[in-house]
Amino acid sequence: MISDITLTDCTLREAGYQTGWHFDTKFVRDWYKLLVEARVDYMELGFFHNEDSAPGGGIYRYGSKYNDEIKEALSYVKTTTKISSMLDLQRPLDEILNKEDTIFDTVRIINRSHEHDFKVLKAKVDELKSKHYEVSVNFTSAGNNTIEMNSCFIDDCITLGVDNIYFADTESLFNNTYVESLISLFTEKGVTNYGLHFHDKRGRANDLMNTAYKLGCRKFDATLMGFGGKWHDWNLTIEHIFDKFYVDVDSVEFNNCRRDLVQQIIKFKDFDTTVID
Repeated sequence: MISDITLTDCTLREAGYQTGWHFDTKFVRDWYKLLVEARVDYMELGFFHNEDSAPGGGIYRYGSKYNDEIKEALSYVKTTTKISSMLDLQRPLDEILNKEDTIFDTVRIINRSHEHDFKVLKAKVDELKSKHYEVSVNFTSAGNNTIEMNSCFIDDCITLGVDNIYFADTESLFNNTYVESLISLFTEKGVTNYGLHFHDKRGRANDLMNTAYKLGCRKFDATLMGFGGKWHDWNLTIEHIFDKFYVDVDSVEFNNCRRDLVQQIIKFKDFDTTVID
């Protein structure tokens, strides 16, 4: 753990939009080892998409479907940093294997705020718990939510007993007032296992993270150089986290990873899935 925060690195999942979730194994291993050195809690690889519905991606897009290949890529370097992947509740999915048969420790469920169905969410949470995963829920497109909606979502997650509750600023609509109101809800309900995912189209992510931290939020997502997003959203940078909390990593290796991520995006540009408005 970095200082007193829990950090999920989303570089592969987010930058996967630019590469189609194709990454060289060497880059994935090198980045994982640097995250271990930096005491980052989680590395998020990609999704559990159904390949027939979303063909043409790399192995990290499909999770369990390419379980053996993902294990081969990471099993011999895996140590303290946990491996996560996202499950898109409102999109076609493949079967999720039992945790014991995979390299994954954590599944984070994408639950679109305006498509929320408690019964559907409960069924998936129960399934993943039965398969022994740590389970988190990410309410995406949360910037348009009312306070009442957010309150209901938090109550539902309390009822479900999920490990972590995240709200994602998918459209970069959060401001300091919104962040304050959201954290106030968690505080009123006595909830501490919550986190925030900031996109950065408007250049607010660093400031919003600082505000959230001052107000008591201790779980954040970030990416290398802020890369990622289907709509070139950008993200809170892991550099900001490292600077803020005085994380000491090998500067040469860190710069090599930055260089190599750019090279990955260039190398796999023909698989780009991003949308340019």
